[in-house]
Amino acid sequence: MEYRLLGSVRVRDTDGREVPLVRAKHRQVVVTLLVSADRAVTADQLVEHLWDGTPPPSARGNLKTYISALRRLLSPADPRAAPIETVGDGYRLVVRPGELDLLTFRDLVRQGRGLLKAGDVRQGEAILRRALLLWRDDPFHNVPRTLPLEEIAAGLWEERLGVFEDWVDARLDLGLHAEAIGPLKECVRNHPLRERPWGQLMLALARDGRRADALAAFHELRTRLVEDLGVEPGQPLQRLHQRILAGDAGLFLDTAHAAPDTSGGERGTPPMAPPAVPRQLPSDTPHFVGRERELSRLQSWLNPPDGSPPTPVVAICGPPGAGKSALALHAAHRAAARFPDGQVYVNLRGAMPGVRRLDTGELIGRLLRTFGTPGSEVPPDVDEAASALRTILHGRRVLLLLDDASSIAQAGPLLPMTSGSTVLLTSRENLAQAAPASHVDLGPMPRGEAVAMLSRRFQAGGIGFSQRAVERLADLCDGFPLALHVAGARLASRSGWSADMLIERLEDESSRLDVLRTGEVGVRSSIAVSYTALADSGQALDREAASAFRMAGLLRVPDLSLEAVAVLLERPPRAAEQVIERLFDARLVESPIPGRYTMHDLIRLYAQERALDTEPPDRREAALRRVLGFLLATTSAAVRVIDPHRLHAGVPEVPQKPRALHDREEATRWLERERPNLLTLVGEACDADAVTARLAVGLALNLQWHLAAQGYRHEMLWLGTRSLRTARRLADRESEAQALAMVAMAHRLLNHDAEELKCLNELLDLCRDLGDPLGELRALGNLASACLLMERAEEALRYADRQLMISRRVGSSVGERYALMMVGDARLVLGSTEEAVATLRQALQRAREEGDAMHEAMTLRRLGEAYLAAGDAVMARAHLRDSLASFDACAQGPQERSQALVALARSSRMLGDLDGAARHIAEALRIARESGDRHDERRALREQSEIHG
Repeated sequence: MEYRLLGSVRVRDTDGREVPLVRAKHRQVVVTLLVSADRAVTADQLVEHLWDGTPPPSARGNLKTYISALRRLLSPADPRAAPIETVGDGYRLVVRPGELDLLTFRDLVRQGRGLLKAGDVRQGEAILRRALLLWRDDPFHNVPRTLPLEEIAAGLWEERLGVFEDWVDARLDLGLHAEAIGPLKECVRNHPLRERPWGQLMLALARDGRRADALAAFHELRTRLVEDLGVEPGQPLQRLHQRILAGDAGLFLDTAHAAPDTSGGERGTPPMAPPAVPRQLPSDTPHFVGRERELSRLQSWLNPPDGSPPTPVVAICGPPGAGKSALALHAAHRAAARFPDGQVYVNLRGAMPGVRRLDTGELIGRLLRTFGTPGSEVPPDVDEAASALRTILHGRRVLLLLDDASSIAQAGPLLPMTSGSTVLLTSRENLAQAAPASHVDLGPMPRGEAVAMLSRRFQAGGIGFSQRAVERLADLCDGFPLALHVAGARLASRSGWSADMLIERLEDESSRLDVLRTGEVGVRSSIAVSYTALADSGQALDREAASAFRMAGLLRVPDLSLEAVAVLLERPPRAAEQVIERLFDARLVESPIPGRYTMHDLIRLYAQERALDTEPPDRREAALRRVLGFLLATTSAAVRVIDPHRLHAGVPEVPQKPRALHDREEATRWLERERPNLLTLVGEACDADAVTARLAVGLALNLQWHLAAQGYRHEMLWLGTRSLRTARRLADRESEAQALAMVAMAHRLLNHDAEELKCLNELLDLCRDLGDPLGELRALGNLASACLLMERAEEALRYADRQLMISRRVGSSVGERYALMMVGDARLVLGSTEEAVATLRQALQRAREEGDAMHEAMTLRRLGEAYLAAGDAVMARAHLRDSLASFDACAQGPQERSQALVALARSSRMLGDLDGAARHIAEALRIARESGDRHDERRALREQSEIHG
């Protein structure tokens, strides 16, 4: 899609055809959604933008009609595939990078200003010029302007004017003063009281030898300011005026940046694309009222009025239901402009019942990946990863909203944040020690604020109420914002109800009134009303939705795909979608993106209670097993699509069919999207009955290679340890062996040498006891590899010879290939170069015969090292270059690439190419340090000393 706001509104589809936005209201909706691209806009906000505060009674119905029409216009073949998503009671227009000119403009401006700040004036000026060329006219000038839209347009024009002024400064620095005069004269005509462009015009005229014109410009501005505002020009302009009068030579000597461009590039060559900036804040809470004292304090820390840097750590703490997350989001949105380099949101899940909280390593890893670090390059050490994050954020202005922290330790290594950035924390725990001077302790709202919050919600929803009724509801909710929100949402979803009717129902439930005062229990009571309305309905779809609600509550996962819902309910996907969408309509589930569904943690707790009270144990167990079976089948299929030559864990038989995954990229995307759910389900199901626990272990073990390749070392160790404990509880020795292998690999990736060897020796003994030759050869191969890393080559050769013998005996081609590589490696270290080359050639032949690209690349790297040892640097370099190309094709992890680059640097050094050697070793050292592999780092440092020695 292509969206244009900077001029007349224009939309083109994926084929480049113009989308006809004939109706004015359609254009107003598109503009409102696009200026908040990728963020939800509530129905109330849309109504305000379309009708300027005086909507007709049918406004909400009309709005739904406009949205439906726009979906058909944007995606005629399938309106459901249109980029307009329903989010809560509002909508979000999903925009991909490069589709919206406004976002492209802002990204270019951010990059251009960064270059100017770094001293690259020529490139910065060129990028700002590209940004300004995106403007074709006044923003969305063909759209009827309501007051909110007029304010947005004015803000955008002000934004453009600031960029124009920065661009002019850059041109003046480059000595292009004559070329700047014309645009500046037009600017001051349109903005006669704006002092900065007048000063730029004066400077440009003076440098162009037109001192009289420069002085005349000052007198023209002074006359306007005195006559229109009664003020004199500011001190900077007066000082510039005096310098021009005095003929100050310093005004004419700024030519440092005016040297000719010798880069060799063409003048019209576009600069590199600007980096993506994360804008992850969920949508602001609609109808936010009150908390003015707390908001004032938060704004003073996040956006100090004197322009000083924001406070590095800000904490909001309080009991459940006090509105911590809502307040944090509202404050973050208000201060977002202060953090132009990104606003990041992470739910730490510190108080989500039954859901494993995000540990510190996972948190920092997620943040590093958000700012562009590949998963495989995230350092395994938490402190090192935190240091890498601080390096990335140095000089940037970023807001990190970490929601629902369990303790200060969960985010400890991030504190304090680098200057200019802020970590905003929410927690049930007291975090005053993290931010003693910037800590908000949140309790119930004062009665006046609670009444105001309900009144505004009711007015926006067109609900009839009396002052007495609103005050009574505020008292029943005990001032807790979450309970107040639920009360307002309940009435908004039932147009025939009044506030008095809700009060009557709450008062009839005396037990609920008692617990409502705690905040948490009040939410439970409100959910019960919605749930009971479905369960007791005369409509079959409603009753089925209530059953689905109970069953979904059994799965304490971050979210569910539609496929998982279908398996859970034993219904075809289309029928399951109807059921889950009915729950979405009842606001018992949320759908942040199409085809995925989530429950608020308190709603999930209530659903789980209903399931435990209503559903028999065998039905609950069967539902969990169905979902586990589907996820296990699909995970097993995915890892085999990604790497068909690996020795993957065995899979228990399940009746569920896997989701179809057609290639490596699709399989990897599925695993990444489902990874949080898979980890959570394994943690929950490992403690279940034997049948269910075996499914969980099988699921965990099949994730081993994916977690290793993507750099999820901590998650891998946690899953492996849980699986090992569960396998031993079940006396499942085969799974115990596979879990030991997974734990050993995790220890290797975390540089835990002693723990790795202990696990591998246990694995070897266990496989021999079981008479499992495949398991034995795997243990031997890993022991050989570990001993090589620890520079114990003779032991490695013994293990590898034994692996080779067993592999040939049982006919394991992959085991034979790996054993040949280890034998070749060990012989090379022991000085038997010719034997090493011969052995590695056998391994290479076997890999190519089997079409195993990964082992081919690994063997090519080892052959390159062998030729180096033989003194043949030319052959070595050829093999090493082929190895690196193969690693790129099969997406191999950082360790192999780092070792190949070290060897390539050595071959370049031997051939006299010291510049090439230095480049290769710098890249190898970077990869080794970012991946946290100290063995690879030692290799790289040794070679670096040879190059620079």
